[in-house]
Amino acid sequence: MSSCIQSVNHSQIKCEEKQSKFVLLNPQRKPVDYITVDGCIYPRGHHELCCDFALNFDDKTIFVELKGSDIAHAIKQILATKQDAKFTINSDKIAVVVSSKTPKDDQSLRLQKIHLRKQGVTLLHGNSPLFRELVNF
Repeated sequence: MSSCIQSVNHSQIKCEEKQSKFVLLNPQRKPVDYITVDGCIYPRGHHELCCDFALNFDDKTIFVELKGSDIAHAIKQILATKQDAKFTINSDKIAVVVSSKTPKDDQSLRLQKIHLRKQGVTLLHGNSPLFRELVNF
């Protein structure tokens, strides 16, 4: 379990899988807990709904899901992970969904976005590669 969580202070903290990549720019080199959720915290196949990564710093948790184009499913994965006691420590929660293709904005996606907001989670979505500064969270 401890190998799933690493404390890092890199200037660029990368979450990547297949064709999708999120990079947290950290020029101040603040300490960040880099958590591999899917395949580590939850072994593959044991937990169908979980996000790929979580990043903890200050009083914030960023849930990162790297997707093709099914953003509504990505939000479901983030909400399922958010419910776990391991991820209730920080009060400020942000969902980062990185897609390799542009998704359709359908009713299912709109409903998931509303559900996310009601849960107090801010959504940041963009196409890969997505770069954001730590200080902007």
